[in-house]
Amino acid sequence: MDDQGLLEAVASLVRPGGRELVCGRSGHAAGHVCVTVSDAVDLRTLRAQFSRRYGQLRNLVMGGCTDPKVTERTGLPLLAPFGGELAEMRGWACGDRWIGCGAVRAGDGVRVVVLVAERDAPPSDAPPEEVVRVASPRRVTPRDDRRPWVRRVLELTGWEPLGLSVDWAEIEKELGVPLPADYKELAEAFGGGVFSESVSFMGCGAGVSFDLPAQWRAGLRAARDGTYGSVSAVGPYDEYTPGGKGVVTWGSTEWADQYCWLIDAERPGHCPVLARSHDPGPWYRYDMSTSEFLYRVLADAGFRPFGIARYDLGATFLPGSGGPSGGRKL
Repeated sequence: MDDQGLLEAVASLVRPGGRELVCGRSGHAAGHVCVTVSDAVDLRTLRAQFSRRYGQLRNLVMGGCTDPKVTERTGLPLLAPFGGELAEMRGWACGDRWIGCGAVRAGDGVRVVVLVAERDAPPSDAPPEEVVRVASPRRVTPRDDRRPWVRRVLELTGWEPLGLSVDWAEIEKELGVPLPADYKELAEAFGGGVFSESVSFMGCGAGVSFDLPAQWRAGLRAARDGTYGSVSAVGPYDEYTPGGKGVVTWGSTEWADQYCWLIDAERPGHCPVLARSHDPGPWYRYDMSTSEFLYRVLADAGFRPFGIARYDLGATFLPGSGGPSGGRKL
């Protein structure tokens, strides 16, 4: 499996709502899945790709020496399947999953290994309901502020619109439904990338990691492929398929919060936002636009459980790798 195949396989295993992980390799206990890795995969390149997608890594094993302070809460589940064979292992926390990338001794050399293991994620204060309908939150701007929400996001981040040209007709033909108009404005203005160094936004043509159509196709392939077990990405909803009803993910955070639309082909143009926190917890439904939801996530400290303004991360935007980088301060 090449680099892109590995990224897609891992993404399918760490999606919120994933079921029990059971490895198919002889002698490996339950609680993790080892992903097949091609001999041509470069460990350093793969490690960089995981870091770009999942954030800060943890050094668990280096030069054959295991961090003596590693525990169940800091990455030990990634080491357990390999005993003393590990030459190195780095780990990333993603919701209730660990992602591991490293090398094991094999004869006179080493072999690259990638695995996903269960993780005890931080507890959530979310209620136990499967889906929670949330009323519009308190206003964070004066009542006479009539600025469109896209404009508010632009001004908040100081970003000059890129004015990208996107073939929306072709994308919407593949989906079978129109995408929200304000999302298309956001995608044309920002491309795809990361807000406040923590909120990933899926645009179009911004490198595979930040390209909404590419990620949607990858999600469909993962949902249809039983190679890595039965993993429900978005239960109780399915991935959206043309002509049906389901979700399409347009954003996420480094701690595995997930932002989607609930799309129903029988109600074209109606795209409420569904969001779920990392534990995985219940879905929250917001009958508001994509740009309003994004603005509140970035700017409204009282927008719980998804607002990040209370963490003082700043309101910034960094284009995704492989995407346009011509934006600048307004």
